[in-house]
Amino acid sequence: MDAHNLIKLFEQNPVVVPRKLFTEARRLNLSPVEFNLVIHLLEMTGEGIEMPLPSELGDRMNVAESEARSVLLGLLQKELIAIDASTEVERYSLLPLFLALEEGATPEKSAHSLNENIIHTFEREFGTITPFEIEQIVGWLTEDGFSEELIMAALREAKLRNVRNFKYMDKILRVWQDHNVESLEDLVDYQRRKK
Repeated sequence: MDAHNLIKLFEQNPVVVPRKLFTEARRLNLSPVEFNLVIHLLEMTGEGIEMPLPSELGDRMNVAESEARSVLLGLLQKELIAIDASTEVERYSLLPLFLALEEGATPEKSAHSLNENIIHTFEREFGTITPFEIEQIVGWLTEDGFSEELIMAALREAKLRNVRNFKYMDKILRVWQDHNVESLEDLVDYQRRKK
């Protein structure tokens, strides 16, 4: 390949990566795989793919779909990426990452580590779940403080009533929250009082 063609190759649609992302990756606790995923999100956004599937990310990163999904979940949980549903089409937003880079603050690690099995359980019940639904599960765990056991109990309750949707499950969890149900023991007590 001659020098002219080589220059053309490198000038084709470059992906712009902020220098600060390279220098601050360690402070942000970005693993190499997470860093790689962020770069691919930047690249795919430039191509007009605003909400790539974990399988698409896995193909680009040369990792299994499950690993790409796990990395996405980790970044959502660390609150370094978000899902923006404010437009007609959901999309991944890197704004939280860029804000963390600008502010110089280390993102707080969630006290709760997301068990990927909860996602697999939901997929068995609902089929493929959307990134927005994954964010809902992460939100129940991190923002609302629901335990995995309560989320799974709400899933069983919805399944028993043959209503398998996230709005119904959210309603179940909110009712339990209003009645100070924080564990399975509290749930058993609540259900006894309800009868």
